[in-house]
Amino acid sequence: MNATKNKLINPKVTPDPVDFKQEQQVLRSTIRQAMLAAANQLLSEEGLPGFTLRRVADAVNCSTTLLYSQFGGKDGLSNELYLEGFSRLKQEFAQQELGDLLGMERLWRYANSYRAFAHHNPSYYVIMFGDGLVGFVPPPESRQIAWEAFSVLIAHFASCMEQGLMPAASPNSAARLLWAAMHGVINLELKGYYLTQQQADHLYDAAVRAVLFSLQHPVEATLK
Repeated sequence: MNATKNKLINPKVTPDPVDFKQEQQVLRSTIRQAMLAAANQLLSEEGLPGFTLRRVADAVNCSTTLLYSQFGGKDGLSNELYLEGFSRLKQEFAQQELGDLLGMERLWRYANSYRAFAHHNPSYYVIMFGDGLVGFVPPPESRQIAWEAFSVLIAHFASCMEQGLMPAASPNSAARLLWAAMHGVINLELKGYYLTQQQADHLYDAAVRAVLFSLQHPVEATLK
């Protein structure tokens, strides 16, 4: 009885071993995510003018040295923001409710969602497709990941070609052609080159319509 009582009062519990290397990795991951969250918030709330490495470091109460060590320098953080922008674009496409839309109507829906993304995420858009982060050049592997965000467009062009809605050609090239037209108008729009919203709306619709028409009625086979 006494032995049992003593065992309950003073149990000899062996503590779980601590893996310091794993704990350090968890801590680094937590810090890294906090830094990215702070950078994302600064971009969303204040845009590029309010975004600096010092502001990001201050937001998580750390030194810029620690910030650099987490991302391997300024380019490392810039690359993370670049990839975050394309992740958001991919989510924008995925959230589209296509319902009963068929063929070309779906391509129009994605074209409009692309423009909506640019309007809602202007700072990210400039980082993704402009010179928002001076001196930053995305590495080839990041560019490949970025283009994967357009896979839904490629798939729908392939579907339209299979249905006979446009001549068979390269779905990838068709998606690049549509993207080039969309980006051209949006880039000018975000820089304030259009005097009115109505003018921007008209030009964007005209650019998308012209590309889709040219793909449906090509003068000659140019997409190989």
